[in-house]
Amino acid sequence: MLKKLLLKTKSKKKNEAASSSLLTLDRLHETLEMLEKKERFLQKKSSAEVEKAKDYTKAKNKNAAIQCLKKKKLYETQIEQLSNFQLRVHDQIIMLENAKATTDTVDALRSGSSAVKAIQQSLSIDDIENVIEEANERTEDMKQIQEALATPFGASAEFDEDELEAELEELEEEELDLPEPPRGTPVMEPSPSATTSSRPPAVASDFAELTRLQAEMAL
Repeated sequence: MLKKLLLKTKSKKKNEAASSSLLTLDRLHETLEMLEKKERFLQKKSSAEVEKAKDYTKAKNKNAAIQCLKKKKLYETQIEQLSNFQLRVHDQIIMLENAKATTDTVDALRSGSSAVKAIQQSLSIDDIENVIEEANERTEDMKQIQEALATPFGASAEFDEDELEAELEELEEEELDLPEPPRGTPVMEPSPSATTSSRPPAVASDFAELTRLQAEMAL
């Protein structure tokens, strides 16, 4: 309870300080603007006295011209003072803005550190292990689903794999039972004209197929 009260008090003071610095900055900027306006006004007055002095000089009125130059000097002195005031105000503005920027940076870093700390406190090794275990379970479930989808069903699921294997073995045995041509003896394919003339069409076709198979097995 005491800790919360201290934090609340500290936060209140921080807000008051931030609000006070903003008000001070506004006041300094207003003061600087006022000094700049006054300086411009005095510069106009000084320029006007110079023009008067020129006119009096042309009129051979030496005393009046000197009085105008004296006023010009007074205005210049005031302008110099105003310039110094502006430098002081500028200096205060820069210092206050830098202090505010530093405070804002520290507050941002403190907030980031608190956020990271809160995240770390909300996590634990058990939580991470549970998440990884759950992810592995989901992966295994997805694998089982994919395998189930790949399993044949309907008419394709009714095929007997053993029966298909036996049929394939019979085909392989039939190819092995075919007579082999003598090694080194080239297989001569009969010309179409001779085959057609000496054998019936069906016998000629069977003989040609047998000869082709013998040639392929001799390779």
